[in-house]
Amino acid sequence: MTSVQYSPEVASLIDAWQPYITAVEDWQALVEGVEPKATGCGPVYELDSPLGRPDESFAVADMRDVEFAQPHYHANGEVEVYFVLHGLGRVVVGNEILQVEKGNVVVTPSGTVHYALPDKEQGFVLAVVNTPPFELANNIDVSETDPVHQYDHELFKRLTK
Repeated sequence: MTSVQYSPEVASLIDAWQPYITAVEDWQALVEGVEPKATGCGPVYELDSPLGRPDESFAVADMRDVEFAQPHYHANGEVEVYFVLHGLGRVVVGNEILQVEKGNVVVTPSGTVHYALPDKEQGFVLAVVNTPPFELANNIDVSETDPVHQYDHELFKRLTK
């Protein structure tokens, strides 16, 4: 991955979470006993923050059995950070395609359309941290005709063929 400069708040979030995420050897143990929510990103397990950071939420997204995550953005200043726990995939942020693997971090600014395409053979599982904490009302799916948050739908169609 390339070296990216983040805001001090996002850099602090990554610095706080990275040691915890790196130490996770078995992501399935994290979600044991937690009922997943069905989403456009596959089953999502919403977890209590093991770091006790009240301005952030923590979840695990299991994308092993999905073709792609629904293109969407987060409103109202909500920033989403992915930490790859397992597998390989491509994450599209805006129109930038990122090839990612276990250990990589992807930051999606508020209002930026993004989606993920898991590797069919390796699968793809993400730890997801949102700041401020995830609110369903801030999670906006987009379509080809979204008048405000345009994204390259042709790119999406090529990538999901």
